[in-house]
Amino acid sequence: MRTHKQLAFYQSILDPLSEPGCPFCRFLKDYQAARLQHHSENRIRSLCSFHTWGLAAVQNALTAAQVFIDLVEAASVKAEGKVECDLCLEISAEEDRRVREFVGCVHRRNVVDWLRQDAVLCIPHGVKLRRQLPLVLSARVETILENSRRQLVEELETLRNTPQADRPGWGALGRAAEFLVAQRGLHA
Repeated sequence: MRTHKQLAFYQSILDPLSEPGCPFCRFLKDYQAARLQHHSENRIRSLCSFHTWGLAAVQNALTAAQVFIDLVEAASVKAEGKVECDLCLEISAEEDRRVREFVGCVHRRNVVDWLRQDAVLCIPHGVKLRRQLPLVLSARVETILENSRRQLVEELETLRNTPQADRPGWGALGRAAEFLVAQRGLHA
């Protein structure tokens, strides 16, 4: 299996605002990669399928090997109730922290400019953000989601209606999936 190396980690939800896509997805994917690569401080008791495979693909094989040793030794062949994935729980808690951080920064110039000009949000993060913002900003988030929806529908219709030989790239499918459910692995 090919390993994946994470190069840099964001410190704030404001860091990915200048990059394409949903900043919450971008931040949380970065956080998720960091947790998979450097998860030695907390013992992992349970992983979902996505995070099990993600751990197998991390750069630090020694860390992954130790986690897998612990999981394999503790594995029960008896049918047990579903145990929640430790990384999914951590990511969910981090997501809540970052939504609160963003809400606390909504009056900063760079956030105001981003909301007016460049904002892109997926539905799950837009909905979470909208619930915590004042009414006027909540309406702005709704407009951002609607603009993204319209643009994606146009791209998907073009993809669907173009003859195969002339068909544009398939990136619209990935963008539509992210818009609907956030980036892969962030929500179960």
